[in-house]
Amino acid sequence: MKKKETLVCYLLNFLSFAGISMVNTQIVPFLKNAGFSVVDRGFLLSGSAFVAVLGQILAGDICDHIQKLRPVYVISYVLLTLGSILLFLFPEKSFFLYLLAVGLSGGMVRVIMGLNETWMLQIDQNNYGRLRASGALGLAAFSTIAGFLIKPFGYQALLFVYLCIALGVFFLVYRIKDINKQNKKVNGKDIKELIMNKKYMLLVCIFLLIYMIGTADQYVVVDKMLQIGGNNTQVGWKWAVQSFMEVPLFLMAEKILKKWKPEILLKAGIVFYAIKFFLYAFVQKPMYLIFVSSLQLVTLPLIMLSSKFLFQSVTKKELFNTAQMFAMAIFVGGSMFFTPIITSYLSKILGYNMLLYGIAMFTIIPFILSILYTRMQNKC
Repeated sequence: MKKKETLVCYLLNFLSFAGISMVNTQIVPFLKNAGFSVVDRGFLLSGSAFVAVLGQILAGDICDHIQKLRPVYVISYVLLTLGSILLFLFPEKSFFLYLLAVGLSGGMVRVIMGLNETWMLQIDQNNYGRLRASGALGLAAFSTIAGFLIKPFGYQALLFVYLCIALGVFFLVYRIKDINKQNKKVNGKDIKELIMNKKYMLLVCIFLLIYMIGTADQYVVVDKMLQIGGNNTQVGWKWAVQSFMEVPLFLMAEKILKKWKPEILLKAGIVFYAIKFFLYAFVQKPMYLIFVSSLQLVTLPLIMLSSKFLFQSVTKKELFNTAQMFAMAIFVGGSMFFTPIITSYLSKILGYNMLLYGIAMFTIIPFILSILYTRMQNKC
C-alpha cells in the first residue's frame, strides 16, 4: 500500500475512534445526570445490545450483497450521528426516545468498530496492530477532551466536537480504497455446523463470560467512580488511560503471538481481569480507580489477540469468517445486553464494592473453562 494511503488509514482510525469517544465514554454520567436510576440505566444501556447485534448481522449481509464496505461504513456513522444528536441536543424526551438514542449511539459504535477492523485487516494486514493502535490513541486523546468539555460547556459541546470529527471521517473514508468483500454468506447449514462443534461453542461461552466482565468495567466501575465523588473529567481520564494502555501490546502483537500460544494469552488475560476487579473493589478514591484501569495493558489486548487465533484453530478455513461473525454477535451482543441489567440489580442489593469483588471471583469460571478447552485440544 502507498505511503499516502497508509497515512490516510492511520488518520481515519484515529478520527473514527476519536468520534466514538465523544459519545460512548460519557453515556453513563449523562444518564445519571438526566436522573435515571441505576436499574433504568441498565435497561437503557441494554437496548444498545439489540442494535449492535442486529446492526452487525445486517451490515455483514449488505456488504456481502453489494460486495462493498464503504457505503455500509458511511451509513453506520450517519446513524451514530443521528443517535448522538437525539441524545445530546434534545434534553426533554420520553423514555422511549432515550432508549432509541442510547441504542443508536451505543449499538452503532460496535458496528463501526467491527467494520473498521474488517476494513483495516483487508487493506493492510501486516500493519493491523499499528492501525489498531492509532485508533486507541484517538480514543485516549478525545476521552480526556470529552471529560474536560462538559463542566464549562455542557454535553452539547460533545456533540459539536463529534460533528466536526464526523466531517473529517466522511472526508477520509473516500480517500482510501474500498474492499471487494468476497466472504461467504452465512446460511443455516453453516450455523448448524458451528453449533455442533464442541470446541467452537466452548470458546464462544468462554469469551461471552469474559466480555461480560469487560462490559462491567465500562458500567459498574464508572458508576462506582461517580458514587465516590468522581466527575466527568475523571471518567474521561479512565477511558483515556485504558485506551492508551492498549497501544503497546497492539504494536507488539506479532512478536507476542510468535512467543506465546493463544491459550496462554487467554489464561493470562483472565487472571489479570481478576486482579483488576479485585483492585477496583478495594480502592476508594476516583484517582486510584483510574490508576487500576491501567491494567488494561494486559487484559483486553490479550483477550482480543487470543480470540482471533483460537477461533481460527477450531473452524474450517471456508467457515472462518462466518465463525468470527457468529461468535462476535453472541459474546459482544450478549455481554452488552445481560451485563447492564444483571449488574444494575446486583449493585442495589450488594453495593458496588461487593459486586466488584464478586466479578473478580466470577473470573474463575472462564479460567476453568479455558483449562477444559486446552485439555480438549491436547487430546486431538
